[in-house]
Amino acid sequence: MKKTFLLIAALLMMGSTAFAGGGLDFGIGPKVGYQTAKLSYQKEDIKAGFANHFTLGLFGRIGIGGFYVQPEALWFKTSNVFELNTNVHQDVIIGDITIPDGAGVDFTLNAMNIQVPIFLGYKYEIIDDLIAIRAQVGPTLNFTLPQKTLVSQSVGNIEPTEIDNETFDTKKIAFGMQGGLGVDVLDRITLDINYNFGITKLFGASLINNTEWGQYIDTNNISNVHTNMFMVTIGYKFL
Repeated sequence: MKKTFLLIAALLMMGSTAFAGGGLDFGIGPKVGYQTAKLSYQKEDIKAGFANHFTLGLFGRIGIGGFYVQPEALWFKTSNVFELNTNVHQDVIIGDITIPDGAGVDFTLNAMNIQVPIFLGYKYEIIDDLIAIRAQVGPTLNFTLPQKTLVSQSVGNIEPTEIDNETFDTKKIAFGMQGGLGVDVLDRITLDINYNFGITKLFGASLINNTEWGQYIDTNNISNVHTNMFMVTIGYKFL
């Protein structure tokens, strides 16, 4: 994943040299933000977004006239909780975990992600070199590296237990589409609000990887899950 960041940074810097003086508008810079399932303008929600779902990245922009291409590389962590039911009517012991009869089971999948969207957009200057609005859309590629998978149950006061990350057949590479709106201030500061539409399912065909869990857990309610979320980011163009 670090190599992906370095490669994109190198390409953007080479582009800066190639297009300097060529009549094209080129910019590169960092951006920060957060992911959220629901947009909110409340100060407390925005603070919580930065605190719990922080996003860090790099973006570049190549434009001619009002049209532009904007590649990005964004790093962020995700923590998805899935509520599942057991399909047995007795106490079950799986490894060091005892699941009582009738208990629901929650799986928390934590992962690191690098997302690489490439936007095609149009920028309209409201006030020249002061305020511009943008609309953009494009494909995105998401690289996922599972960190920690926790399991907890609805019966009893039992601490969540870590299990093998390979228990779930999570996709390591996922495709999607993003679209959204943006604002540029002083041709330097950027604000983007995009929505990610997941095309690839979060889990593979063998949802629980032929483990002991697969005998007891009903996964029908998560077999068709996609990664859909808003991405809110603020950036600064150095060039």
